Amino acid sequence: MRIVQVIQSVSNPSAGPTYSVARLADELCRSGVQCSVSSIGAPPATWPYAAPLTRYDGWLERRAGIALQQWLDLRRASTTPCILHSHGVWRAANVFPLWLPNGCAARMVVSPRGMLSEWSLQHKRWRKLPFWLAMQAPALARASLFHATARSEYADIRKAGFRQPVAIIPNGVEIPPLPAAPKRRRVVFLSRIDPKKGLDLLLPAWTRLAVEFPDWDLVIAGPLNSDYAGTMQKLALDLQTPRVAFVGEVTGSAKHTLLATAALFVLPTYSENFGIAVAEALAHGTPVVTTTETPWEDLPTREAGWYVRPERAAVEAALRAGMGLSLTELAQRGQRGRAWMAADYGWAQIGQQMVATYEWLLYGAKQPDCVVTD
Repeated sequence: MRIVQVIQSVSNPSAGPTYSVARLADELCRSGVQCSVSSIGAPPATWPYAAPLTRYDGWLERRAGIALQQWLDLRRASTTPCILHSHGVWRAANVFPLWLPNGCAARMVVSPRGMLSEWSLQHKRWRKLPFWLAMQAPALARASLFHATARSEYADIRKAGFRQPVAIIPNGVEIPPLPAAPKRRRVVFLSRIDPKKGLDLLLPAWTRLAVEFPDWDLVIAGPLNSDYAGTMQKLALDLQTPRVAFVGEVTGSAKHTLLATAALFVLPTYSENFGIAVAEALAHGTPVVTTTETPWEDLPTREAGWYVRPERAAVEAALRAGMGLSLTELAQRGQRGRAWMAADYGWAQIGQQMVATYEWLLYGAKQPDCVVTD
């Protein structure tokens, strides 16, 4: 079985889709499947994966995000039975199905990666709508199968009007060894600093909480090279927010240590199809505060965190509840979350589910339980 994973960019290895697509391809290769990754633009700093990476990197690709040669190569690949798996929406790389011949031998799979959520569809709608009508919706209509990382994303796909089968398979997560360093009274936000991530909720909430909990700190980790990041830093200054540190992007061993030694992790997002940062925090033994716009509704029943509306008062109340616990109690919640990730989100079982789905789609094998056809 031959599979090509298609993604717009892999230049930022810490980005959620970049990690999950690369790690999925890696797992498939290690299980004996012929899998590669096709991408546009600059190379990642490292590529520690078994799956070969083909990049299309010239003037047009970097300036316009369009790779004509990529489309030609995918068209050529489609003449023999294979899986062409597209990740994301709204980018030129995601509309390649429009250039494939009718009745081609390939089967096309699409992972929207949260980009069909209500928040995403409404954000900059004026700019997206023409592209949606002219190219993106017709391209998605040619998909043989959608892949959703949660039931909520399945609902988004159906709400957008697509009736193809949907495989509901979560992203996987690494379960790392934990350092000997103790937990610290520190709340960590680690993600892109983007309007949908909810920092405008977190900073006012933290400004109030910092007075009540003078022995706690807030660390905000994420790239600072955007206008929005500057806006959030200015908001913290305007609010005179105490004990908050914008530390920029954190990767590798520094990221591992930051997540493992935090007492709490927070992602007050307005929209998330999966939220790989939530899974990573739990895998590091750190309990999580996140919102009902993520698929992590089992956090309270697993006693591994708090799941609240994306509203300032709700985020503040959840953080207050967590910060009011002892470090021992928080660590116990974190250990429950870590055991949960190991049991349900290991990459080996995620890879097995994806292979079974591909085999059903390409060869007519038994339909796996994760596929919904209604």
